[in-house]
Amino acid sequence: MAIIFNKKLLALSLTVILASCSGGGGSSSDGEGSSGDTGSGQGSGQDTGQGDTPISDNVGTSVMVGDVEVTELGFATLTSVDVTLPEAMNNAKEVYQMAHYIARTDGEGNKEDIDIPIRSYVATCATETETPRMFVSTTLSEGASTDAATYGSVYELKYNPETSSFDQAGNASILKQCYESHGIAASKDCSRVAVLCNTEYQANERYEVQGDLVDQYGSGWMTMENNIDKIDARITNEIGLMLATNHGKYIDFFTKHPTLKFDDFLDGLKSTFPDTDFGDSPSFTTIKGSAMQEEMEYIVNNLSSTDYNDLLQHIRDNGYRYNDQIWLLEWDNKSLNEKPDAFVVNKMHGGSHVGTEELIYVDTDSLGRSSYAFSASARVFDGEGDSHYSAGLTIVNRNDWSLNMSGSDNRGWYWACGDGHVVNIRAFYNSDSENYGALCTSDWNDWMGKDRGQLGTIAIKMESGSNSYEGYFNHFVPSTAAMVSNGGGHTVVPLNEDTNLSVIVSPKYIEETEMDRYLRDEVGIDPNTEGPFDEDCADYESTNCFLSYMAYGGDDYPIIERQGLYSGDALDSSSLTRIGIAKVNGSGSISGQSFKWLVEDPDCQISDPQLVDLRNGRYLLGYAKFQCISDNLSYQRIYASRGAMRMLVPKAFYVMEIDANLNILEGPVQLPNHGWGGLDEPMYLGDGKVAWSYIKNPTFENYGGGQQNVWQAMIYHSKSAN
Repeated sequence: MAIIFNKKLLALSLTVILASCSGGGGSSSDGEGSSGDTGSGQGSGQDTGQGDTPISDNVGTSVMVGDVEVTELGFATLTSVDVTLPEAMNNAKEVYQMAHYIARTDGEGNKEDIDIPIRSYVATCATETETPRMFVSTTLSEGASTDAATYGSVYELKYNPETSSFDQAGNASILKQCYESHGIAASKDCSRVAVLCNTEYQANERYEVQGDLVDQYGSGWMTMENNIDKIDARITNEIGLMLATNHGKYIDFFTKHPTLKFDDFLDGLKSTFPDTDFGDSPSFTTIKGSAMQEEMEYIVNNLSSTDYNDLLQHIRDNGYRYNDQIWLLEWDNKSLNEKPDAFVVNKMHGGSHVGTEELIYVDTDSLGRSSYAFSASARVFDGEGDSHYSAGLTIVNRNDWSLNMSGSDNRGWYWACGDGHVVNIRAFYNSDSENYGALCTSDWNDWMGKDRGQLGTIAIKMESGSNSYEGYFNHFVPSTAAMVSNGGGHTVVPLNEDTNLSVIVSPKYIEETEMDRYLRDEVGIDPNTEGPFDEDCADYESTNCFLSYMAYGGDDYPIIERQGLYSGDALDSSSLTRIGIAKVNGSGSISGQSFKWLVEDPDCQISDPQLVDLRNGRYLLGYAKFQCISDNLSYQRIYASRGAMRMLVPKAFYVMEIDANLNILEGPVQLPNHGWGGLDEPMYLGDGKVAWSYIKNPTFENYGGGQQNVWQAMIYHSKSAN
């Protein structure tokens, strides 16, 4: 229990802090952190990089006031308090192959090297009162190994106005029916709390649920929970083709078999296929060419019954794919330790862990609708039993617990948020237009293909979108078909009924001189004048200047040659990332607009953005600095064991305040030793406050490890609220 201090004592303590240290802040008139020295462009939004917003030298100063750590930032105060996770268990570590903005959790040789926390989620409520509350969803682990059992958990924190920090409420639950818990939401008055629960294949046949909404209301791929029938049919009808087209997946049955030798089949193969040249050193792995299907069938047909049955089991073990289920658990006027109601809301999730599962709740809109919405990766199976990934936005009608995912009046979709594999998806809700939407990052686009190198899309798709069509393209990021990308979309924050702020991470594509030449020669714009305005490019290509340039193509107007996405001898300027924000219309279209690059640095990668509406005309923007060119270290994104940690654990975290026109009002200033998860999102807590929770010692130099049982609950207090 935190020591209780009255407000006068806390205020006196803060006065002492301000008197004894310079703090950080945007009011400085000299130095790199000055709010006037933003250099972030004048609203043209081009990929011109006209000046950088520097990494601040200003660092907040912290002192302990009882059990509360108080950090003075100049234009804001950050309070933090230690929070013990339910039953003092450690959080689980992030899953294998999870895509972050500049890295993935790949350690091909050793999955145990993954050492960052799995995504966590927060929901706030009672934000218009003096004692708002925050509910947290965190996945817990029974051990440090990747094989250790994991469970979902939910717990509550209450704001204490006397200490300006959180107290633990003693209201918590470990969700043994879930191997992970994800998005969490709460009603405005906190009487209703819900969380997304990832559970196993066909779990509803083993545990009681109040409803299977997919079975009742789903259609098409939504109900395709497995591919067992497809694989069994292929085993029976075309096992040779199956082995040929999935050669890499299944051939090790033969190559690693203790007794099977290729020479045992070679004479029969030569006799049966006299036109095939099997080469000087034939083996199971050298069978190739147009006759591969028939040759594999010959080998299979000549297996002993024991080896044949073992092969079938090998195929089932390595080829079967089952989709897990997602349940929505709801506590309606219940304590968290009581049994929640459970509803099956997704059967398309599983395999590679991509995207984030965010849950949003709307109490009642103007049409009397109460609803939940969540985003999640979605997987379907083709005729060969293989799986393909996209992402969906599911909207649940809370009034009657129903779904409407098809037809002209649909709400949400189960597929096709962006071309290719969807690496990440972020749900949002615009309360003015009363529409849900999602921001998606994919690893491909059909617009340009490979004309400019493989580029994935950042797209926005609204709730009425079709399952057959992608959303509106906003930007591109370098990518590979293996769901590896450099950058991506983070979140969308509504401004009004027809305007949303879209936040992305992306490297630079176009040299300033090339963009200037393109604007002059092709669009007829003088880049030296005040502008050029995006609308001029929109008239030319019905889009903004960046997408117009990219669509033009050709060697006459090149893009920056990209460094390999996997690794390199050293980080170079072509792979440095930055953070941009664009004003996007209510349909998700960016026509006539473009991104304003608010944070970029000529030496370091920038990522893990956060944007939260302070609801007083200001927005909290946070970001993190990662590895730098000046570090003189090898460039390791994935497949590099612990070397990739430099791209998953930031060197430092920063905050600033901006306005709706993307002008920097305060900051940036560095947090001394606080941070957030790169895929997490802080939430508004009321009266200029923003709250979240994360591990202690989150920066690379002082990293406390990816599993901890005592976290920090943090509250940002903007002085603009005063």
